[in-house]
Formats: sequence, C-alpha cells, structure tokens
Amino acid sequence: MASYHLTAKIGNKGKATAHAAYIAREGKYSDGKRYEDLEHTASGNMPEWSTHNAGHFWTAADEQERVNGSVYREIEVALPREFTPSQRVELVQAFIEQELGDKHAYQFAIHMPKAALEKEDQPHAHIMYSERIRDGIERDPEQYFKRYNAKNPEKGGAKKFSGGKSKNALKDELLGQRKRWAEVQNKHLEKYGYNDRVDHRSLKDQGIEREPEKHLGAIGVSQLNTHDISALLERRAAEGELERAQREVSVIDLSGDLEKAKANRLDESLKSYQPFFNDVGKKTVEEGHNEKNQGLILERVKDELIKRIESGVMPRIYEKKSVDLEAAETQQTQRPEKRTEPVLRQEVKLSPLKPEVSLAGLAEQTKSRYFEEAKEAWSKETANRYAHDAEGLTQQYWKLKGEEPKEPLLFGKKDWEIRHGNWVNQVNGLAEGVKDTKQVIDKLKNGQFNHDPNTVWSWNQKAQQRLENERPELAQALKEKQQAEQQQAQKEALLDNTLSAFKVHAFKREMKALGYGENGKQWQAIPEKLRTMIEGFNQLPEEGRPMALDRMRQVWMRDPEAAKEIARQFELVKERDRNRGISR
Repeated sequence: MASYHLTAKIGNKGKATAHAAYIAREGKYSDGKRYEDLEHTASGNMPEWSTHNAGHFWTAADEQERVNGSVYREIEVALPREFTPSQRVELVQAFIEQELGDKHAYQFAIHMPKAALEKEDQPHAHIMYSERIRDGIERDPEQYFKRYNAKNPEKGGAKKFSGGKSKNALKDELLGQRKRWAEVQNKHLEKYGYNDRVDHRSLKDQGIEREPEKHLGAIGVSQLNTHDISALLERRAAEGELERAQREVSVIDLSGDLEKAKANRLDESLKSYQPFFNDVGKKTVEEGHNEKNQGLILERVKDELIKRIESGVMPRIYEKKSVDLEAAETQQTQRPEKRTEPVLRQEVKLSPLKPEVSLAGLAEQTKSRYFEEAKEAWSKETANRYAHDAEGLTQQYWKLKGEEPKEPLLFGKKDWEIRHGNWVNQVNGLAEGVKDTKQVIDKLKNGQFNHDPNTVWSWNQKAQQRLENERPELAQALKEKQQAEQQQAQKEALLDNTLSAFKVHAFKREMKALGYGENGKQWQAIPEKLRTMIEGFNQLPEEGRPMALDRMRQVWMRDPEAAKEIARQFELVKERDRNRGISR
C-alpha cells in the first residue's frame, strides 16, 4: 500500500560530502550488511568539472561556501513498494524534473531497506540539490560558490534561490512542494493501474479521527515485546482498512451505493485485462485442452485475478497490449520477494513440462551466460577506467585554466608570450584528451566494441576458462559435442568432395575430353564399377541428374566407408594423371 512521506532538510557547510557518500553508499558506506539497500543512484545538472563524479561538486561546496551558508537541501520521500524498480526511478526523476528542472545540480539515491516492525520493503529516495541556480555561465569550483554579483553575474558566483526570502515564504514553498509530491505520486499510481492514492494533508484535515502514530525506529522496535508488536500490527491493519474504506467512499461512491461502485470498477478492470484472457485462451488451445477444461482454466485465472486486484497486488488497469508469460515467469522467479507484476500462469499450470535440456545444451547456455557476464564486466571496468581518466584530465584542465600566466605591464612580454603560448597548448591538449576519453566512453555505452574480433575472442576465452573451472562436466559435454560436430563437418566435406569429383569425371567422359575416350588412360584408370556408375549417370536426362546425385549422397551418408573408398579411387586417378602422360 502506498503511503505519504516528505521531509525537507538543510545541510550546513562541511556536511555535503559525507552525506552524498552516505546516500550513494560510497566510501565507508559501500561495504557491510548495514548498507546493502541501494537500489539506484544518479546525478544531474552538474558543472563540467564534476560531471563524472558528483562527489567533486559537494567537496567544492563544503570548501568554498561561506561559513554560515547552507551547502545543500535534501528532500526525502517515501516510494510505493508495489512499484517495480524502474517505475520508482521514473517517479523520482519526474519529481526532480518538476521541482528542479535544469536549474540546480542534484544527486539522488533510492534505498530499499526492510521495515523494522513489518519486515517489508520500505523504499524511499534521498534527493540532494544545490540552492545555486545554473545560469549558463561557466565557473570554476572556486567562483561557483562565491557571493552572487547582480550587476556582473559572470564575475560572481551562482545565485542562491533562497536568498532574501522570509520564513513564511519558505514555509509556503514547502507546503506547495508537499502537495505537488502527492499529485505526481498519485499520477504515477493511476498510470500503472493501482487503486491506492496518497494525501499530503494531515489526518485531521483528511477527516480521519485518530492520533498520528509515533515513529519508533529500529531502536524503538527492538524494545517492544511480542505482545506489543502484535497489537501494533493489528492496529495498523485495522486503521489501514478504515482509511481505505473512507477514501473509497469519498472517491468512488458518488451515487451512495459503494458496492455498486466497486462492482463497476471491477468490471472496468476485467475489461482492461481482456488481452491477457485472450492469451490464456490461445495457450489452452495450443496445449490441446478440451472446451470444458478451457472454461475451467479461464475461471480459475479470473478468480485469482480478482483476488489480486482487490488486494492491490495486481494493477487495477492492465495497460500492456500483449502478455509474455515466459518472461513474466522468469522475472517473478528471479525476485519473488518484490511486488512485481503477478503471473497467473504458475497457478493454473498452462504449460506442460518443457523437454529436458541436454547436458551439451546446458553447457552452451552456461557458457553463453558466462560470455555475457565477461562482456559486461569488461565494459564496466573499461568504462570506469576511462571515466577515471576523464575525471583526472578534467581536474587538470580546470586547475591549469586557473594558472594562466598574467601579462606584464611593461617588461618581459616576449617571455610571457612564450609561456602563454605553451599554456594555451597545454590547456587545449587537456581539452582534447577529455573529449577523446568521453568519445571512448560513449562508444562503450553504445556497444561499438562488441564486434571487435580481439575483444570478442577475449570474452570467449574467459567464458571457456570459467566453464572448465566451475563446471568441468559441462565443459567436457561441450567438448564432446564440438568434436561430434567437427566429425560431422568432415563427413559432409568428404561427401561434397567425392560428389564434386564424380561430376567432373562424368562431365569429361560425356565431352570425350582428353584421356576420357574409349581407350584413354584416364578413363581406363577409373575402376570398372565407377565407370559403370558414370555411364549410367550420363544417360540420365539433365533434369534427373540432381535427384541421382542426392540419392548417392544419402547412400554414402549411411555408408561413409564406401564414400571414403570412392574418394580414394578418384585420388589415385588424379595421382596417376600427375605421374604420367595422357593418351587419347
């Protein structure tokens, strides 16, 4: 069930770097079971000198902001646990786009800890952003956080949006922001077909008569006994049911008949799921179920669907055009604890058991997976390495730009021109280095290295080595399959060569080529049985010869030794041709 939570905080000087590392689970927060809840993190609107590492921005803010100034603001919001990870990211990004646009540098992270009391997922987002407004003027780290110069903005720092506002004005902004967060969250809940809605107002303003529950936290929960925990959970469940009913009355029941309104909403939901029912029906037909069983299966699917819609697990409105049951089953199997889109196929058991995969087939699948993992690891490692290089070059660039040699007023101008020229070359070289490194990163992201022969060979070698180390029985099965395929390929090549030689001798005999006359040594060197086959072949009409060749291939496929013998005889004829003259 979706719940509303938004708090706004202000971060003082010296706190930004540590807090950014905390929300992104970096540095000392990257290891340990306590911080294994990071689901997603990203940053945006950063100046050029911190594009590849948001930490540089917050470090500069801590160092350069005035002593009593605020360094960052943070919005912490609760996210719907019924959403998928991608839906949560989409929701947070939509809120950031609405609130910050392209005006403020920001960094956000989505955490997925377990609730201390209910032990369910408790997704929430931390959104850190700078009060400094981006105005298109390029500033280095030192200038960016200086006091704003209204007359000459290019000479001062970026302007702060909170500057000069009264407490009442800031309070009104916060109230407006709380309302906008509820609106954007409800918009996304409706978009993905969920019945729940959130309300930013207090319980009193919503007309709900109960006292707000005191936040206990992990320490408070640990001090409760079993009876207290059970009572608290029961109270939450009862209050939740009451509040949902009150919302349904206010939102749904315009006619005074709540049950009728609920029935109408359920009919609307089931109509939206018609594509899913159609797919289920097709599947039952494909699997050979009779009409009676088809009807029973569809009824069971419908009953299960209604239960899940009413419980809020299944989206109320189904938006997909089609259903990929296999992909959905895989998704649910991989993360059964998450409230991803439910799959009814498992309950009704629409498909019979799949045929067992052979050991060699399993080996190929495993090696393919190892190959993809090797490719992904290489791409990530290489991208990180180039990003680190780009970051270092960028820092050198901005440092060097601040060290431009000053032009002397009277003496030493020639020396200055030389030094300034060298400085310009160094700055341009660093800029080109940053540009080239970023181009490599873009190529990595676009997969342009995925077809490089040397790189692909390296991934394949790593996958093969891993298969041999971790799954030697699969490696052996794959080796045996490859040997069998090689033997088959050799057999096919032998048949192709033998048939090709047969056609050449047949053509020469038909054309009475040199050495293929009645008494020609080439013709006479061919064993009598083969001569008879060639003569019989040449007597066939043109349209019948391909069929005859195909029959010969089938016979030799069943008897490879016979094909080897004929190939040997043709090779002897060729050898005699090389060792002696030809007579007609």
